[in-house]
Amino acid sequence: MRIDVLLSVLMCSAIAMAGGQPPEIRKLAARIVPKVRLVDDAAFFAAWNLDYPGMEQVKAAVEARDYAKAKGALKEYFLQRRKPEWKINHWNMPKKPKGKPEQHSRFKQGEDILAHKFSGGGHEVEFGEKIDWNYFPLKLANGRPDTEYPVIHYLNRFGHFSRILGPLYWYSHDERYAKEFVYEVTSHVASIPAPEKYIRYTAVWSKLTSIVPLCGSWLDGYNYFLPSKSFTPEAHAIMLKGFIEKARYAVRNPDAVNRYMIQLRGIYNCGAYFPELKQAKDFRDFAALAMTKTVDDEFYPDCISKELCPGYHGGSNGAVRSIIESARLMGYEAPEKLLKGVESGYDFYPKVATPLRGIPQFGDSWGMPDLSKTFSSALNFIDKPVYRWFATKGKEGEPPAFISTRLPWAGFYVMRSGWDERALYLCMDAGPLGLGHWHEDFNNFECYAYGERLISEVGIYSYTQNKWRAYFYSSLAHNLVVVDGLSQNRACERKKYASTDTPRENDWHSDGVFDLAYGVYDGLWADLSNPQGRWNRFDKDQASPLATHRRDICFVKDSYWIISDRLTADGEHTYSQLFHFQPDRTVKVLGKDRAGTVDADRANVILVQADPIPARVIKGQEDPLQGWFSREHGKKEPAPMLSFDQKTTGGAIYDTVVLPLDVGQKAEITVERLSVTDDAGAVIPPADVCALRITTPTGRDIYLNDLRQEEIGPANGKIKRAGDIEIDARAAVLRFDKEGGLVKCSAVGGTFLKLWGRTIWERKE
Repeated sequence: MRIDVLLSVLMCSAIAMAGGQPPEIRKLAARIVPKVRLVDDAAFFAAWNLDYPGMEQVKAAVEARDYAKAKGALKEYFLQRRKPEWKINHWNMPKKPKGKPEQHSRFKQGEDILAHKFSGGGHEVEFGEKIDWNYFPLKLANGRPDTEYPVIHYLNRFGHFSRILGPLYWYSHDERYAKEFVYEVTSHVASIPAPEKYIRYTAVWSKLTSIVPLCGSWLDGYNYFLPSKSFTPEAHAIMLKGFIEKARYAVRNPDAVNRYMIQLRGIYNCGAYFPELKQAKDFRDFAALAMTKTVDDEFYPDCISKELCPGYHGGSNGAVRSIIESARLMGYEAPEKLLKGVESGYDFYPKVATPLRGIPQFGDSWGMPDLSKTFSSALNFIDKPVYRWFATKGKEGEPPAFISTRLPWAGFYVMRSGWDERALYLCMDAGPLGLGHWHEDFNNFECYAYGERLISEVGIYSYTQNKWRAYFYSSLAHNLVVVDGLSQNRACERKKYASTDTPRENDWHSDGVFDLAYGVYDGLWADLSNPQGRWNRFDKDQASPLATHRRDICFVKDSYWIISDRLTADGEHTYSQLFHFQPDRTVKVLGKDRAGTVDADRANVILVQADPIPARVIKGQEDPLQGWFSREHGKKEPAPMLSFDQKTTGGAIYDTVVLPLDVGQKAEITVERLSVTDDAGAVIPPADVCALRITTPTGRDIYLNDLRQEEIGPANGKIKRAGDIEIDARAAVLRFDKEGGLVKCSAVGGTFLKLWGRTIWERKE
């Protein structure tokens, strides 16, 4: 079937990939790549279109079966070729060296590479004369290799070609760097013959790692070193063989989620940069076709990748963008659907953007991206006022039309006061687990105000299985309530929690007075401190339905947040409400009902409980692990956290005011519970209805939230009276000035709100 016809079929198909290939794509993959491995020179040259203009000498040598001569002619052909161009092109190598190697800023790193000393993710290895391309020194609990060992994946992705060896060679013309490049490429290709099907426990043929070099580093290295005599025709042919086999292998052995999209990116690059290959057009068309299908299947209507990891969303969207970039760079036309897909991917960022132009660090979100740079690159494809506003830091364009917003498929709820850097901001995560790079963090949140990240995510640390990875992955390293020191454990029931076919409904309220969102965790709990991983079904055997955690977060605009946690369980348990902070923050207990940061000349945050719940400051605790922060792969440092602990029978209640404080602002606030009765005069306990009076120097606020109802929006219909207030709503906020005058009020899920017997709010039809 022709690819253009197949594209039309796929556009009408309702097949869901769920991280895999639909049948049509699998059939196409088998047709265009019947075999991965190039078994000998004859097979290698059979992969090339020897009738391509300029390949006459190569063809003549191949027909004479003089493969050594053919390899020489092939290298000479590529030395003379000027199209297509790459980002780095061999003919631009300086004619003369600019200086000695030791004068270059990368000299020390280059010397380490020449000595085969490599590091990454907190690990180091010195191989000696020969590199072991499949070096997995760590073992899982079941005795198998831990294939997440980071050093070997970094090495097999060859980023040092682009960053270190190539620049050093062009600067110095020192052939040591060219010889190292040749050694690495040839020994890597020869280390394990290309398999037809995926084989485990190798880095060379990891579905992801094997294709990453074709996304850039091998194309860079090829151009940096093509002029070198050390890059002999034989070595040159070996590298080209590697290009072909890596692309073929990726076609026949698809990965999932962002990894699959990166595979498609590498396949496309191979077909675009080497149009002389017989399979070049098939590679390009296959990658473009599969990516158009993936754009539909790997992203929710919220515009976020189904991994639901804000950091890895950039990898998925970046793979789509890279195919467009490569097409434009190398003279091909990118499908219109990919342009629309990449625009949708960029549209995710304004929805969750923090005041510091970053993103919430949920899941395995490494680092803190600068959305100014993200949208600067977006302007190369789509010039929208919102994109320009982010790219220019507000100097041009327009900010988003919304302020607070929800992503009902992702389950993200963003509560903002505005779009300036000092804005108040909280993002809550009450969505599915995600298809990859998840953490056990349902109901987690991050909080910003006055130019600071006040309540924080604490990082990832590593992908290798150890107690540290287990800690950073578990609920104990997130802003949650944990039970008996145990963690949520959705991963052991992934089919139930990983993704969704429908968006959340009746889950959100937002107006000029308050925002409100909720989430209910009713899954299993387990001790994740002893890492087990996939091979043991993520500790399913020891997981139990210990407790249910309901969390509501209300943003009283634009002042503070109220977090209502309700936990239900049989028997007596210890509950710990956790809040995490950056390592440079000073955290103290400030009284029987409050604690927070107390840094002079900085914005701070105070956590005030409606009940006197004792707090502990924990920092750098070893047993059990608690109070740590990881800035980058393999590195950790102590960081303060707060734990509000209570031991109760039958469940626990927390109503917590999160009050951000500007520089120099004092924590002048009181939080009191109000007595609530129903229509018959019976007292309604705080477990069922949260009723608070919150007093600050600007006045007092009343907050009522009927927690007997989960949904936000549908009529509650239950009368509640608190002092002079009577409502039938799900939730309400009333704000009074210092003199007691009503300033504003609003409600949701009701028909009326009365104050002093007078109706002051009615539902608008």
